Amino acid sequence: MDLNNLKSFLKLQVVWKDEHIFELTVTASNGRYFGTTDVYDTSEPILKFAQTLIGFPEENNDLLYESGVEDGYASFSMHFYCIDNAGHIGVGIHLEDSFGREFNHEEKNKITIEIMVEPNAIDNFQKELIHLATKQEGIAILYGRDNILSN
Repeated sequence: MDLNNLKSFLKLQVVWKDEHIFELTVTASNGRYFGTTDVYDTSEPILKFAQTLIGFPEENNDLLYESGVEDGYASFSMHFYCIDNAGHIGVGIHLEDSFGREFNHEEKNKITIEIMVEPNAIDNFQKELIHLATKQEGIAILYGRDNILSN
């Protein structure tokens, strides 16, 4: 799927790695607003989070993943939650990075958006997250439900 034609999505891509950490470029859009940031992470937290996505939302209907340091250089979070009892799932995404000058660390780029997703999109994203964390390479994309392909 061409990312230029996507409406809502969350994309995590490994862009650099060494033996201890890797850098992720995180991009998100809800179709109207778009943002990106770069954060550093390790495999273990991503693998743990990917495991919690198994059986979502039946097993747990409120999941949070955070990377980077909020109010630091850069941060990213994704919050999976049930909107109602009909199975509608929302994902709140927060991206932040610092563009502050040497003496003003309060200047930040920040965006918080929500996308609606289908359970099968979460299943695919979970598998891609496991691959991303274990190989420390690749891309994991969570497609919003407004990206359903029609024939």
